[in-house]
Amino acid sequence: MAQYDLRPKIQISYGRQNEPLRVPLSDLLINPQAKTFITTDSIAGLSVLTVKDIQNLRINQLLFIGQEGNQGSEIKKTHTATVPSGSTVTLASTLTYPHSASTGVILIPYDQIEFSHSPTSTGTKTVLVTTNISAGLLETPYLVSTYSVGLFFARWKNSISAGFSAYSDATPVAGYTKLMARSIIDSALGDINKDGNNRTDVLSDSYAFQQINNCQSEVLREMKRWSFMQSFNQVVTNALVGAIRASLPSNADDQNTNTSVWNFRIGTNPNMQWVDKAKYDEMIYEMAQTTASATAVSGAATVTLADSSDFDNTGTFYHRGNASSVNYYLNNKVTGVISIGSNGVAGTLKTAIASGVEVYQNPTLGLPRFWTAFGGFAYHYPLVGASYRDRNYLMDFYKSQTTITTDVDEIVLPDPTIVQYYLEWKFLKKLNNGIENEGSLSAKLNFENRKNLLKNKDNPNRTFRLKPRLNKMNMSNDDDSDTRLGSLGY
Repeated sequence: MAQYDLRPKIQISYGRQNEPLRVPLSDLLINPQAKTFITTDSIAGLSVLTVKDIQNLRINQLLFIGQEGNQGSEIKKTHTATVPSGSTVTLASTLTYPHSASTGVILIPYDQIEFSHSPTSTGTKTVLVTTNISAGLLETPYLVSTYSVGLFFARWKNSISAGFSAYSDATPVAGYTKLMARSIIDSALGDINKDGNNRTDVLSDSYAFQQINNCQSEVLREMKRWSFMQSFNQVVTNALVGAIRASLPSNADDQNTNTSVWNFRIGTNPNMQWVDKAKYDEMIYEMAQTTASATAVSGAATVTLADSSDFDNTGTFYHRGNASSVNYYLNNKVTGVISIGSNGVAGTLKTAIASGVEVYQNPTLGLPRFWTAFGGFAYHYPLVGASYRDRNYLMDFYKSQTTITTDVDEIVLPDPTIVQYYLEWKFLKKLNNGIENEGSLSAKLNFENRKNLLKNKDNPNRTFRLKPRLNKMNMSNDDDSDTRLGSLGY
């Protein structure tokens, strides 16, 4: 979110329901498109304003006249045809209230608010009401009590052009939970005597979100593995025969090493043993592998591979999803086209091969017992044998940090007070031009103490063995027996 993201923000009381939704006026006035002031007293009923500067003022525009939250402030439209000239701005309607000289005039892009409801964050929105902005109040309220679940949204509307701003962040009907960004931000602002109405653009939501993310990163760095980041017995996908890899979960912290993955296994079988990339390459050094570059349907006479250079001139190959080998009698290594058949006799493909499917020569199939990770995948050896078809790939892993970008995003830390103290520290320091003072240092100390308390109380529920024994493992006599394993020290 940009520092000044022109969209409304719905405020609700923490832990309260059936209270008015409130949209602060301040977000609309922080960075005006044009700003001037009245130079002569104007009485109610006038349709002309005399101002200091008409730069950027045009016909069919919206003007906020007055001061935020002051009774007597109002929003007026400029005339539809009379262009501002000299120091005079003609209005489309007469003034409702008198305004003295030096009263501010601000050009604003919207004069109404549309409130809506949706059952989900991406579901269809039902418009509840479109109402004028309350110029004389700090907030525009709207009371709605017909919903007990779902989410509220708001967006600004320009009644002249019928144009809209972006929607606000979703606001839960049941109120923000203690782990949601908005409740933490509001708590921190409240503690330093700032809120949605009297804060400045210095303490913008984008700055708050950034600092929440910084706080989470700092706390998570304190220990390699936190208990609240565990995701154990997670089903990644189902194993297909001939599969050599499974995608690492998108929320796994490290997508290139085993740092965040504790265990990897198939179904009820024992956990695979992790090996580094070099050792894994030794295991598969005789196995040529590539992918199909185009779909080959059942009955096709050829299969086009992305790269067939490492495949023999004639022989057999396997592909993911099929337990049986496929005979071929010709390999055009220039085009990657493999001709199905044997002994020079053409044949046809029995099982279709989709584009992108892995294709192998000289693989070992059976129960996967070793694995490594890189490029967002967990690669294992041997490949999945027919006996383990359709079983679950299961992982025990540690999740990545959730990036906070909206009000309803929840922090991963179980103690929101840690983040609240961190925000107070950063807010106070920023309000003091980046210089620490007594208040910011006190908030920083509170943050450090709370962080250390979390570390002392956390129990990862794991026993770490610093030097695992890889050699002389008990190898089962399965259909994946491979003499290469013994030569590698396994």
